[in-house]
Amino acid sequence: MAIYLNASGRGLADPAVTRRMAGHLARELAIGEMPAAAEVAQELDAAHALAARMIGAQAAQTGLSADTSGPWLALAARIPVAGKRVLVAPHEWGDNLRNLHRLAAHAGGRVENLPPLDLDAPDLSDWQTRIDSDVAAIFAPMVTSVAGLRYPVEAIGALPRPDDALFIVDAAQALGQVAVDVGAIGCDALVGTTRKWARGPRGTGLYWIGERAQRMTGLTTAQADCNIALCLGQGIALRLASNPSGHAAPLSARLRQRASEDGFTVLRGDTGAVALRIPHSTAPALRAALEQARISVKWPAPESDEPASGITLEAGALLRISPHIYNSDDEIDCLVDTLAGFRA
Repeated sequence: MAIYLNASGRGLADPAVTRRMAGHLARELAIGEMPAAAEVAQELDAAHALAARMIGAQAAQTGLSADTSGPWLALAARIPVAGKRVLVAPHEWGDNLRNLHRLAAHAGGRVENLPPLDLDAPDLSDWQTRIDSDVAAIFAPMVTSVAGLRYPVEAIGALPRPDDALFIVDAAQALGQVAVDVGAIGCDALVGTTRKWARGPRGTGLYWIGERAQRMTGLTTAQADCNIALCLGQGIALRLASNPSGHAAPLSARLRQRASEDGFTVLRGDTGAVALRIPHSTAPALRAALEQARISVKWPAPESDEPASGITLEAGALLRISPHIYNSDDEIDCLVDTLAGFRA
């Protein structure tokens, strides 16, 4: 039997999600797309409300999307950055960072990477000194991709900043894994995907735009045309979603302990993802062994995924394992047994 340990990349959807999507598609075949859409109007409204509730927001400021990139890019492209600076957290997602550099260069602004934080005891004083009147926006992830680090977004949101400086949070790795509350964070906009820890279908996400961000960018959450089957599946996932840390956290802790006891270097992480250093000399053979055992994991490329984080592959390859609610202790033990012999 295959063992799936890549919830950080894509969580396995609950069977009820897939059944709901299939049921709607069958209904479209039977009576046509428009009549089928009319039948589920209230259910779509309910999915929208569930998305807002998941992030502690109002439905009028929350939108459903196909991914995080679309609404993020639409928002970032509308921020007035001419003659201003855009501040970016070290672990910002690589595509976001590359897009910010292009947008700023085109508009006559510049991107500035913020100093690293000790996430065990984050001191934001160095960040505060960078936030002057010429700052257009601050970008940060809520949970990082490579190692699953929880950023102190609430403390970042509480930093004094100019009235026209927006704080944008990428919660792609947070939704369904840790509690998300836009009010507690104090951000101006937030984007996230529901295909990872929330276990929604691929091609589903959500976003929130607060009043200040709407005023500064002119962007709203008015819902355009959508894939109705996907939105219905997303609604089922959001209804079923609960913080899985009660189940997944012990699995991640078990993996960290066993991998450390076996001599592997375990990167610091405080959420569900576990990142291990694998010697370059054994990484190809381990990759083949995991494929042979039908164990699905992720081999991150930090130079692309988080290019400003300082994480590199010089000290060895990186293996990211992210268990979820559908995994078991036995599966973690099977993984660790497969890792045996690949330390060096």
